[in-house]
Amino acid sequence: MGRERQIQKNEETRKAIIDAAVSIGLEEGFEELSIRKITDRLGYSAGIVYHYFKDKQEILDTIHNTTSMEMMDVVDACVREDRSFAENTKVVFKMLSEISIYEPEMFKLILLNRYSPNNESIQTWLKMIRHCVEIGINSGELRDVDSEIVSYIMLNSFLVAQMIIAEKDDIDEKMIEHVFDTELDIILNGLLNKEE
Repeated sequence: MGRERQIQKNEETRKAIIDAAVSIGLEEGFEELSIRKITDRLGYSAGIVYHYFKDKQEILDTIHNTTSMEMMDVVDACVREDRSFAENTKVVFKMLSEISIYEPEMFKLILLNRYSPNNESIQTWLKMIRHCVEIGINSGELRDVDSEIVSYIMLNSFLVAQMIIAEKDDIDEKMIEHVFDTELDIILNGLLNKEE
């Protein structure tokens, strides 16, 4: 029973460190995150933090991986089999756009991979997009295209559009909607099977 309690305590401490790091990152930006800020927030010694994580980068990687998987689950739940490729694409891109606007630090962490050299999450996003493209091709909704190349183009197009939005200081909901609709129109007009 003592061992189980110790395992639980270790998990709770590790989670507290991650939660504090996320809070600091969202408040100040993840580039401002430091072990000192985490220890100050939690009232822990640096030794405790270093017992669970070798350095700040490991904390950032853990946040990146965990948050990416959580986001992937949310996105996956939004994609529905009874919707067309275009409808699913619009729902997913809209949701990710809202994250980029309302939680820009999380967007930088998850999709721009700004604070973590870990490339696995981008590969996971590309795999998900490629799967959706292949479903669209197989159903006849999309032209017969190279799904791998198209998934890269779609993700890059989305990321560039979000970077444009992020650069604007005076952007409003109407402008965001316009950028979003333009991006989606360009992607879908190149992919959708046109009736002769």
